[in-house]
Amino acid sequence: MSKKVIVIGAGAWGGWSAFKLQEAGYEVTLIDKSSPGNSLSGSGGKTRIIRMAYGGHPIYTQMVHQSFQDWEHYANQWEEQLYHPKGAIWLFRDIPSTYAEASIPMMTEMGYKLHQVDLDDGMKRFPKISFTDITSAYWEDKVWFLEAAKSCVVVAREFEKIGGRIVQDTVVNLDVNDNTIIIRCNNQQFETDQVIVAAGPWSKQLIPELKDVIHISRQEVYYFDAPKSYCDLPIWVEFREGDQMYYGIPDHFMQGFKFAYDERQWPLDPDLDHREISPEILAKMSAVLTNRFPELDHPSVLKHHTCVYENALDGDFIIDQKADSRIIYMAGSSGHGFKMGPAIGHMILDHLLNKKPLPSQFAICRFHQNQKRKSQYQMNQE
Repeated sequence: MSKKVIVIGAGAWGGWSAFKLQEAGYEVTLIDKSSPGNSLSGSGGKTRIIRMAYGGHPIYTQMVHQSFQDWEHYANQWEEQLYHPKGAIWLFRDIPSTYAEASIPMMTEMGYKLHQVDLDDGMKRFPKISFTDITSAYWEDKVWFLEAAKSCVVVAREFEKIGGRIVQDTVVNLDVNDNTIIIRCNNQQFETDQVIVAAGPWSKQLIPELKDVIHISRQEVYYFDAPKSYCDLPIWVEFREGDQMYYGIPDHFMQGFKFAYDERQWPLDPDLDHREISPEILAKMSAVLTNRFPELDHPSVLKHHTCVYENALDGDFIIDQKADSRIIYMAGSSGHGFKMGPAIGHMILDHLLNKKPLPSQFAICRFHQNQKRKSQYQMNQE
C-alpha cells in the first residue's frame, strides 16, 4: 500500500494522527475547512483538562497514560508550554462515588494517585468551597489543563516542519472506486488510497454510518468574575444526581473562573445555530457556581464561548473503518477526547504501520446492541 494518506480535520485527533504518521515516514496531507484550533471547531477554546480517573475503564486509562507522556515529551521537544499542572478535587453530591472508587486500583497500579478526602479536612483545606451538600470527595494529584487551540496550532506547525502539507478547504464528498478514493472539496480534489476522517461534528456529513449514532450538542463555557485569591484553588469536578457533571478551572490565565458543564441535552447545528449566551443555561450555571462557591453570589460573566460536542449515543469513542479498510473514521470525541489526541495518533499509526486492529470497544457495530449511556461518567453497572 502507498504511504500517501489524507487526514480530514485538523483538530486534536486529526492533527495528532497526521503528525504521528508524517513523523513515521508517511506522506500526509491534512485538510481542514478552517484553521487548526479555530473557535467554531470541537477542538477550539482556550483549555481542556487531562486527568487519569476514568472509572476503571482499561482502554481509556491506558490512553490517558500514553497521552500524558506525549504531551510532556513534545512540549519539551518543541519548547512550548502546552500544559499546566494543577491537581483536582472530585466532589460527589447525593450519588455514590462509584466512578472514583473504580478508578483507584488501575491508577495505583500505574503510579497515579486518587484518594478520598475527609469532608472536614476538605473544608479546612479549601474554605472557599462549600461542602455542606457533598457526600464524598477525592483528590487527584496529577491533573493538568491543556492549552487547546494553541496546541492544535503548534501540532499543525510541527507537522508542516517535518514535511506535512496543510490544505484549507471544505471536503464535500468522498468518491470511492476500485483503484482510488477521490476527495472532492469546494475548490479542488485529491486522489489517495487511504483516508482518515476526523472532522468532529462535520464527520457525519462524510460518513453516512455516523448519522444515527452521534448527536451534536451545545456546550457553553463561562468565565466568571472571581477574586484573585481563587487562583489558588485546584481544578474542580463535581458529579450530581441525574448524571450531571460540572467542572471549573479557577486559575485561567487571569481571565476569570472557567466554568462548564457536561450535559448533552441542548442541541446545536454547528453551521446554522447561534453561539451566544443562552439565558436558561446561564441561570442554571450561575446557581450551581454560587451553591458551590458561596462568595461568588450573582457573578458577572467576563467572557463566554460555545463549544460544539459530537457525542456518541453511549458516550464512548467511535473509531472504525469501511469494509475495505481504506477509510478510517473517528467520532464521539466530545467532551473527553481532546486530551487523548496523542494516544489516538499512536493508535492510527500502529494500525496502518503494524496492522494492529482498532479497538473493538470503539467499533460502530456495538450500537446494534442498543446499549446507551448519557455520557462516559454514567457507569455501565449502574
